[in-house]
Amino acid sequence: MKISLVQPHYFNVWEALGLAYIAAHARERFRGRLEIDFFQGFFDPDDEILAGAKDSDLVGFSCTSPAFRHAVRLARGLKKLNPGIRTVFGGFHPSAVPRDCLEEEAVDQVVVGEGEEAFLRILEGDAGRIVRGGHFRDFDRALPDRALVKNGRAIDLCQRQIGRRITSFASGRVCPFRCVFCAEKAVTGLRGRANPVREREPGHLLEEIQRAQRDWRLDGFKFVDATWNTSAEKVMAFCEEKIRRGLVLPWEANVHAALASREMLRAMKAAGCRQINVGCESGSPRILRDMRKGLTVERIVQTFAWARAAGLERRAFFLIGMPNETVADIRRTERLVERIQPEVFGITIICPFPGCDLYDPRTMKDYDWSAADEYTNDCWSTPHLSNADLKRWQSYLMDRFPARLAWHNRLLRGRRPAREAEERL
Repeated sequence: MKISLVQPHYFNVWEALGLAYIAAHARERFRGRLEIDFFQGFFDPDDEILAGAKDSDLVGFSCTSPAFRHAVRLARGLKKLNPGIRTVFGGFHPSAVPRDCLEEEAVDQVVVGEGEEAFLRILEGDAGRIVRGGHFRDFDRALPDRALVKNGRAIDLCQRQIGRRITSFASGRVCPFRCVFCAEKAVTGLRGRANPVREREPGHLLEEIQRAQRDWRLDGFKFVDATWNTSAEKVMAFCEEKIRRGLVLPWEANVHAALASREMLRAMKAAGCRQINVGCESGSPRILRDMRKGLTVERIVQTFAWARAAGLERRAFFLIGMPNETVADIRRTERLVERIQPEVFGITIICPFPGCDLYDPRTMKDYDWSAADEYTNDCWSTPHLSNADLKRWQSYLMDRFPARLAWHNRLLRGRRPAREAEERL
């Protein structure tokens, strides 16, 4: 069987780790012969994707909401070239709104949830229009097929942009938190079914990292886990094993401040961690509660103090646009940034992507998500702040901390006026 796996175009790119896991699992478990190709919209033009995938028996698309329309255009093009081709859509957007996706004539099947087992069942003959995934647990058996997804292209791009050869790894699956603005649970939450946090064995994870270091000449790595520090035991075990192996390779991780401790951050620093990325989200206690973040302002301040003392670079990311948020709440966020003094500051306008609790299918089903990204959008407003207001406040905050901006914010800065926001204060 000949299959093609496609990651549609998005303005930002890392390696297609999810498709790499799916491909590796299929190669190991499928009883027949498999020929697998891979295409990535960031690097591969549409005509090359169509020409390369048109003779496939099956084409699998992994897409977020912003990338969905591009995936549909590609699927339509492939159907014109080869009416017998079968298309399977998976990822965040199809998992969140599978029946909406199936309204597209070019979409034959949708995978809901984690894709490894579901995609294997499709290869083995499951013809259901909606195929539900299960809890993938073979992390310590099948490594992601990084060669297939052309991992080197993303690494080379990273080197050109920031001067470092970095790639990403998953240390487990499922975030224990259920923030209202996050769509991750559309894939890992399985629609209310229990889905426990699953962690990889530290030795196996480090073997993958060391292999990638040899294969791709890495000089650093990052973890893609939404919350890397899910338990102190996990963090300490990884750090101790990394030190024991003598692996001198800097790294970064997403840290939830509510689960951090002084000892944990010191151990991470000792094991070569250079920076932590913290979703602070808001300086308003009321808004943090509304977000179901499981976090307090005091804990954010304490975590940044611990990280500073440990010698870690601190990156802080915030959101504006919660339904009950007011100008006073945004001002509290501004004061918190001043207080914690992060080296890098990111500010995002909430986008109610399908799968998050803020998404309303009655009013948002027909939104053009391709015009949105994780930093800005043209669709979201609140009872207190219009979309234009939110953009002005985002611009104002970017102008307040220009030397610390995350690179996405640096791209945005200067495009929107801050004067009106200033006049509101």
